[in-house]
Amino acid sequence: MNNWLNQHIQTIKLVLGRMQNNALSTFMISLVIAVALCVPGLFYLGVDHLSKFTNHMQDETEISLFLKLDADKDAVTEIGEVLAKNDSIKNFHLVTKENAWQALKSKAEADNETDSKIADLEKNPLPDAFFIQAKSTEPETLEALKKELQSIPGVEHVLLNTDWAKRLSALLALGKKIILFVTALLAVALLVIIGNTIRMQILTQKDEVIVSKLIGATNSFIRIPFLYAGILYGLFGGLLAIIMLVLAVKVFNLSVQQLSSLYSSDFSLPLFNGQLFVGIIGFAIFIGWLGSYLAVSRSIASIKIN
Repeated sequence: MNNWLNQHIQTIKLVLGRMQNNALSTFMISLVIAVALCVPGLFYLGVDHLSKFTNHMQDETEISLFLKLDADKDAVTEIGEVLAKNDSIKNFHLVTKENAWQALKSKAEADNETDSKIADLEKNPLPDAFFIQAKSTEPETLEALKKELQSIPGVEHVLLNTDWAKRLSALLALGKKIILFVTALLAVALLVIIGNTIRMQILTQKDEVIVSKLIGATNSFIRIPFLYAGILYGLFGGLLAIIMLVLAVKVFNLSVQQLSSLYSSDFSLPLFNGQLFVGIIGFAIFIGWLGSYLAVSRSIASIKIN
């Protein structure tokens, strides 16, 4: 076990030494990997946090339930009791027709044109109304609740506007599909880049590979240093991508905070996203290993010993 571990440690040191001797090319390859990973990472952060921001906005969505004009106090009380027993409702409050009428007249006093129209009205045209906050913010669930409330006796009209939420949800779903598509394309590009890099390294070390084969080294043994090279390229690229993402989030937060302030919110993108960062590093290491494995397997098999 110790011999096996020492062998791999020595191999990693050998690969790191070669990378240090070619620091510029190592940095350039890592930078290409970082940029390729940073693009879908930024898309993911944008879609993920826009989705959270949307959920925050949906929490403020109300269902307006208007009663019939001839509804008496007993009918209002009965409807209130029905709403209180509904498990889908988080909370609600009643605005009586009298309170709504007084509020309308108070508002009209600040507008002379409307004031004359309000004065011409002989009686209160406003109904009693319940304003309801549902437990769920899903558009489909809200629509089902709307239909249920509409069927309550004494209810004239139920108002719910979730069209914007449906459109935004559809756009977010499209954004997630675009992220997967872009990630797949960039993954293929990274496989080609890393594969070509490892293939060039094999060509420059062709004599060493031939000597290793002559003394009986297996393809698996010869493959190990090149696999570690691909893994390390992926690791360095992943770490560099995280640094780029943090810097980008700092810049974007300036604009995001201005947008969220329009909605009286303190929403902003967090600088640290452990799940995303671990995913980026893991994905980068896997792509580095896979690209080097494909390249080294094909290249070593093509080297013939005369």
